[in-house]
This record gives sequence, structure tokens and C-alpha cells, in this order.
Amino acid sequence: MKLADIIKERKRAERRRQKVDTAKKIAIGSAIGALAGLLFAPKSGKETRQDIVDKTKKAAESTTKTLKNLEEKVKDEVKSKVEDIKERKMFEIDLNKDDDQDEEIEKDEVAGE
Repeated sequence: MKLADIIKERKRAERRRQKVDTAKKIAIGSAIGALAGLLFAPKSGKETRQDIVDKTKKAAESTTKTLKNLEEKVKDEVKSKVEDIKERKMFEIDLNKDDDQDEEIEKDEVAGE
């Protein structure tokens, strides 16, 4: 690996780390803001708790929908890759069969000595 490649990789890693740190800070800031909004909201405790329940249900539904969509995409991608492999006329290799052949060759060599 060249020195220039090593330097580029380190710079990429540093940029990636900075992006992750920024995302963490944004998430923490959002959580603090949401918590402050709940605490200082001009609603009763009962209404606030109901809002929390409603928003939690919406978030759960949204997450479920996203995961189902992702699952469908992954299944489609796997099917596509399987079809690509079938079109290439790939074949399976029986590893046990190769081991048996190697043992037979060794036995023949020993017997021939």
C-alpha cells in the first residue's frame, strides 16, 4: 500500500468519525429538546402522557412499516442475486467429495511405493 493511500484512508476514517460524532450530537440535542418541550408544555400530565403514548405508537408503526419495506427490498435483492448466479450456470462443489479423492490419491501413492 502506498503512503498516499494510507493518508487518504486515514482522512476518510477521520471524516467518517466526525460525521458519526455530529450525528450523535444532533440525536442528543433532539432528545434534550423534546424532553424540554414536554416538561414546559402548557398541558396537564394526563394530556402529556396521552401525547407520549400516541407519538410512541406512531413511531412504532413507522418503524414497522420501514422494516417491512426493507425486508421486501432485501428479499428482492437476494432473489435477484440468486437468479444472476443461476444464469451464470454456477455449480456446487462437494467438499467432502474432494477430500475423499485426496485420500484415494494418497492411498494409491503409498501403495505404489
